Amino acid sequence: MHRYTQLKQPIKTFAFICVHLRSLFLLTLVFANTAIAGQAALATAHPLATAAGEQVLRSGGNAFDAAVAVAATLAVVEPYSSGLGGGGFFLLHRARDNFEVMIDARETAPLAASRDMYLDELGEVKENASINGALSAGIPGLPAALEHVSNYYGTLPFQENLQPAIRLAQQGFMVDEHYQKLAGFRLPVLRSSKDAAAIFLQNNEVPADHAMIRQPDLAITLQRMARDGSSGFYRGEIAEKLVKSVRANGGIWTLEDLK
Repeated sequence: MHRYTQLKQPIKTFAFICVHLRSLFLLTLVFANTAIAGQAALATAHPLATAAGEQVLRSGGNAFDAAVAVAATLAVVEPYSSGLGGGGFFLLHRARDNFEVMIDARETAPLAASRDMYLDELGEVKENASINGALSAGIPGLPAALEHVSNYYGTLPFQENLQPAIRLAQQGFMVDEHYQKLAGFRLPVLRSSKDAAAIFLQNNEVPADHAMIRQPDLAITLQRMARDGSSGFYRGEIAEKLVKSVRANGGIWTLEDLK
């Protein structure tokens, strides 16, 4: 099963969902034909993600390396709308040869998914079943796409592009007003998951301003990916834990879905 699709053709025009498991990654990066910070424009959804992209550029990376670093960092600091457990689209342009490609890294449905999976025994729609909870979770495409973009289009090793995200997952990031607003919006769903509440809430409430959000388990996952590539996510211990957790909470993932 392919977790991303690469479309090679000229392109003329551009254009807390489920806790932990489902998100859409949208990112705009505009770069000159250079790999040096100060001669490139970087637009991201979070200052720490922008800093991650700048760090990679200063280390000799190109636009694609920066995109990977930014995406991985957003998976840490923007849990309400980004995440390794989600997917996205990448629209890439390589200046040296005008090569353009669109990478579809959206989630795919589990093999056991069915047309009626969100209906009850009376054929009525289960409220929010397709939005909240493990049954709503698609198979993530982002980890495979990050590795692909880094290895095929970047100049730095994949593990180097993941370092800013690993550091922030370990050390934490500071809660701001935007985080508080989104956590408040998703507060009932966050409270419904003991694991999510332990990470993203403070005494089961929206964290105070400037509180630190640390994600040591996410750091371990990113470290596995740095060591083993996307196989560190889709294979082995991480994959087994993902499937076990999803199924324990009413989902239908299997290890076969992650292959």
